[in-house]
Amino acid sequence: MIYNYIKSIIILFILFAGSILHADTVDLSKDTRISLLEHSSIYVANKELTIQQLLANNLFKDYREPYINLGVSQKTIWIKLELNNPTEKPIKKSMILTSPLLEHIALYTADTLDNPIEKGVNSIETQTRTTLFPYYDIHVAPHTFQTYYLKVNSSFEPVDFGIFIEESEAYFLEDSHEQFINSMLIGMVFALMLYSFFVSFYTKDRSYRYYSFYLFFLVYQQLTYIGLTQIYFPPFFVLWDIDMVVLKINLLLITSALFAMNFLKTPEIPALHRVYKLFIFLALIETIIFSIPGMYYFNTLMATGTIFIVFNLFAGIISYLRGQKQARLFIVGFGIVFVSYLLMILDAIGLTSVMQQFRNLLMFSTAFEAMILSLAFADKYTLLHTAKEKADARILLESKNRASMIEKEVIEKTRELKQAVETKELLIKEIHHRVKNNLQIILSMLRLQNDEIDNPEINDKLTNLEQRVNAIAKTYMMLLSTDNLERINMKPYIETLLLDISEAYNFRYHHISTSTDINAVLPLQKAIYIGLIINEFVTNAYKHAFIDQQGHISIRLNKEADQYVLIVGDSGQGYIHEKQKQGLGLKLIHTLIYDQLEGTLETETNEHTKYTIKFTI
Repeated sequence: MIYNYIKSIIILFILFAGSILHADTVDLSKDTRISLLEHSSIYVANKELTIQQLLANNLFKDYREPYINLGVSQKTIWIKLELNNPTEKPIKKSMILTSPLLEHIALYTADTLDNPIEKGVNSIETQTRTTLFPYYDIHVAPHTFQTYYLKVNSSFEPVDFGIFIEESEAYFLEDSHEQFINSMLIGMVFALMLYSFFVSFYTKDRSYRYYSFYLFFLVYQQLTYIGLTQIYFPPFFVLWDIDMVVLKINLLLITSALFAMNFLKTPEIPALHRVYKLFIFLALIETIIFSIPGMYYFNTLMATGTIFIVFNLFAGIISYLRGQKQARLFIVGFGIVFVSYLLMILDAIGLTSVMQQFRNLLMFSTAFEAMILSLAFADKYTLLHTAKEKADARILLESKNRASMIEKEVIEKTRELKQAVETKELLIKEIHHRVKNNLQIILSMLRLQNDEIDNPEINDKLTNLEQRVNAIAKTYMMLLSTDNLERINMKPYIETLLLDISEAYNFRYHHISTSTDINAVLPLQKAIYIGLIINEFVTNAYKHAFIDQQGHISIRLNKEADQYVLIVGDSGQGYIHEKQKQGLGLKLIHTLIYDQLEGTLETETNEHTKYTIKFTI
């Protein structure tokens, strides 16, 4: 017992001596918030030491910075603080360590060297947290110097913190205000997350869905980073969550990559698409490997994250330059978040402590980014509307140009066709003219031959042949006298033909009259057939029907319903049908009617003669 008493006296002496040699004394009588680290002494230990070993070797060194940042480190930080109460009253204040992520915190006093007060995340089961930052209640008696020692270390989370002391009420008020702001930011981002999630189903756009997943994991990560998880979630979840650093970071990277790939349409830019898939693959590999005990390489994780955020911004710029107009929203939104991520990474690897002043900077920037990207739907509509207007204008212009080209082409083709038709008509006229001339030559030859022969029977046959050729020649003569080279007006043609037959047989002075009722226009070939048929019927009538050379011949040709009807009749005597059946004229008539016109023939020969021919075209 005497030994323990002597040991305590020695330790108190060492504490007193150490305070004189190292730490500045902090006056607690001031009402302002005081940064304790700037008046402290620290020692960074690479191996596990006890407080007794630390004091016995006098290892503390003066420290004059407001923050300590070792990044993720297995080292242990020992901090020595000397507090002074020069007043007549005891002073009670709160000493705050400004990081909710510190895993192990132990506070020693001269009375608790063997039983420190634990406040880190790993002690959350016994020390329920109600504020964002861990804090200690400090009591210093009047006119008293009090020395405190802090032991801080973390295995998975960055060691970056400051130590401040201030009035408890002021701290609690500040903390409530900070919690309110953080909760509002979390709620805003969460609402935008839900908005993106539901919009993804409405628009069938997967980029919104991936963005909602990204926001979910970001909210999850930030709840821990700003300290809300440690307050409002069960201790078992907090202890599990603090070890999930690798998983949370890589989930952010994967969902962010998937969102960017869909939003920027990187399949259209294969190089960017392949790099994004490589990052996803690396994230999966790191999640597996770095989760193995003893394989936790935080700096490698941060290096991957740094390269990714730089590439992500670069990909947005490339996509915009390649014509992806929506990428401008991505550049603006992620450009702001990029700064926050970069500062967080620099803070996590121990290069700066800027985030100590702006711990919820990422939430502010994410809320801003989410609001910008939430406008993407309206922006897409605007872009599509603009593109549609441009396309409509282009189509209209092309239609006008096309119409103009078509009009010019039609005019040109019409001119060519008109020229071709004129050429064709000229050629047809020439052919018809040559046919007519040839037929006229044949007629002339027949007439000359007929004049030289003095045989009535032969003369009659030559005259019949002459009239048949003349019937054909008249059709070509009629064609050449009109503009229509394909169809014959049958009325003048038949009347002229009747006159020629009368002259050929010297029947002009006989008392045989003719009448016509003709209203038909026939194609050239059909007109020739009809002319030959009428020639045969009329010639036969002139020769055989009128014994006293008196009588009447009527010809009627009209269209009835869907067929043409030709009626040739005379007032002469009839004839016996069987006797006339073998005649050449009737054979020719039958061939023309049945084979060429594909028509029908009805014959009446009792008292007078009447032929009715029906045919279609």
